[in-house]
Amino acid sequence: MDAVSSPASELNQPVLSLCTAMAVVTFGTALVDPARIRLLLVPLSFLITAFGAGTLVGRAVARQCPQSTRSPVLELAVRIGSGIACLSLIAVASALCGVLWIAGVAALPLLAVGLWEVRHTRFPLRPLGWLLTDAAGGLVMGSAWLVAWLWATIPPTFFDELAYHLVIPQRSLATGELQMTPWVFFTLMPHASDLLLAWGMVMDKELGARAVHFALWVACSLAAWGLAEAIAWPRPSSWSAPAVAGALAASPMLWFLATLSFAETCLSVAVVTAAALLAASHTAPRPWLSLGLALGLAATVKLAGFIWVVAGVAAALVAGWPRWDLARAALVALGSVAPWWVRATVHTGNPIYPMAFGLLGGIPWSDESQARLKGGLPAGASDLGLEGILRLPLDLVQHPERFGSASEVGVLAISAVCLVLALPALSRLTHLETRWRRLSDAAASFILVAGIGWVLTSTTARFFAPALIVSLAVLAGALLHLRGVSRALAIVVLLTAGVWGAGRFIEQQAAVFSSTNVALGRETAEDYLVRRLDHFPAARFVREQLPAHARLLFIGETRPYYFDREALAPSAYDRHPLHRWVLESSSPEALAARLATEGITHVVLNVREFKRLRDSYGLLVFTGEGADANDRRLKELPRALRTLYKERGVYVFEVPTRVAKSGSVGS
Repeated sequence: MDAVSSPASELNQPVLSLCTAMAVVTFGTALVDPARIRLLLVPLSFLITAFGAGTLVGRAVARQCPQSTRSPVLELAVRIGSGIACLSLIAVASALCGVLWIAGVAALPLLAVGLWEVRHTRFPLRPLGWLLTDAAGGLVMGSAWLVAWLWATIPPTFFDELAYHLVIPQRSLATGELQMTPWVFFTLMPHASDLLLAWGMVMDKELGARAVHFALWVACSLAAWGLAEAIAWPRPSSWSAPAVAGALAASPMLWFLATLSFAETCLSVAVVTAAALLAASHTAPRPWLSLGLALGLAATVKLAGFIWVVAGVAAALVAGWPRWDLARAALVALGSVAPWWVRATVHTGNPIYPMAFGLLGGIPWSDESQARLKGGLPAGASDLGLEGILRLPLDLVQHPERFGSASEVGVLAISAVCLVLALPALSRLTHLETRWRRLSDAAASFILVAGIGWVLTSTTARFFAPALIVSLAVLAGALLHLRGVSRALAIVVLLTAGVWGAGRFIEQQAAVFSSTNVALGRETAEDYLVRRLDHFPAARFVREQLPAHARLLFIGETRPYYFDREALAPSAYDRHPLHRWVLESSSPEALAARLATEGITHVVLNVREFKRLRDSYGLLVFTGEGADANDRRLKELPRALRTLYKERGVYVFEVPTRVAKSGSVGS
């Protein structure tokens, strides 16, 4: 990693690589499922708009551009990352004010700026050998994006998406407001990434939302690419694209982040962008605004995002950032997340609800809810003990099923994390110059602080995804310092690992979601949803037959997305309000009248899900004196309602509008 100057011909120009990657995705989509070609406009417009917003940020603080590297990939990634943070702030502010449509209006000039900037892109004239290498790199990156695109743009059946990730933007678009439902605790936590999905939902409902999520993964890939270029400087290589693509593809878990609407994907965009800025900006002036926006995005997409902010600030301190610049960046991040904390405090009394419940409390959370949540998460530090914590790397490889859904991290990612933690020692043993030693210390500090926060909260594997991506990008960048045959061999190993990771992902997708045929255009979305979701026919009935103003109460079922109506659908962790209504009612007829009083017009009952949630989470289980009578009153409720639909164990009832004084049900 000695500092030598590189001729201009060796600087990585991403234009051809990116154009090749886009061509691979476009032509691959045309071959597999031509109907999805128009859907490509969603991620393209989102990324161009983010690029336009990031360009304006860069011009507003022109002197803050990282001057320590000339990597155009890094500049592109920083602009897009900063732009996504700006779009997030605009969406959150407008939704908090009850006028989400303003975010759409504000996006139009940003899209125009982005298109204008793209119009001025120049195709570099380079030697034929370099052009072929760039095209090959774009082919590899594009192939990885194509696989992610095909599996991302299938009809969602993942539980978390249908319960809240997609419901939040759906209802926000319907009402114009940021959702706040006390019976779904997710809505009281920061969820800016879910609000961003509304961009695509306007264009093509759930597939549009999935397309925006794919755009976030593309932004994350570009940030990792830029970070690898910063690590490889001053020897950037046209092989950086395939090196990064292979490294990221080697982790099956990251494929799921690319294709399912996990908040960790947007969190990774923010964290990896911040890491790239820290790696590239080792001289004044420091890009404190871009760093602050990236850290602010991290804090607003997920409740535990502030842990990554702390890790980023610690890394910046170790990297030698001036305290004044770092303080300004921290203030930007704090300003981004403050509305979420104030909102949670107003509604619950706990700014980080439901975290730290034992210390800060928070209504309507309870000890029972806390026990349910803890029971559904992998073991934390208190459960693992010192020996268990030290065994985590090995257990993540040997027993991934212990660490939540989509938890197969892969050997390469674990090895990369261990390498980053060892960098301070390695940099001194190899007598690297001061800058590289400081960067090594900063990288290790970042992983260490983030790792401590991860272990203290929950060892769900995907919650550690940003650190894994940073580590893989650092590994790819370090390998680019190799020369000749050694570098070629390293890239072959990364690509081989990437092919293995993609294969494992497709295999797991087929086993869990049975999605191969629909991803490859051999099965229609309607047939797939009917086959995979027992409640989908009932949801279709509700959409087609019930009025738009209907208000549904869900019993058992907790996935209201496809019903597309205002719904009271408590999560498995929250107390169901029906529990209190049963206790306060003297008969099934009185309970039906209570539902009408609460504004409920229809009831959806999923028998199979009700039994599962009751057995696993104690949903609507009554204890103490009168438990049998309360249970009987609940089970007899359907007799006081009018059955509209019954199929596959899912019922739709109409709540009577009048109840006679004698307790008989009126029409």
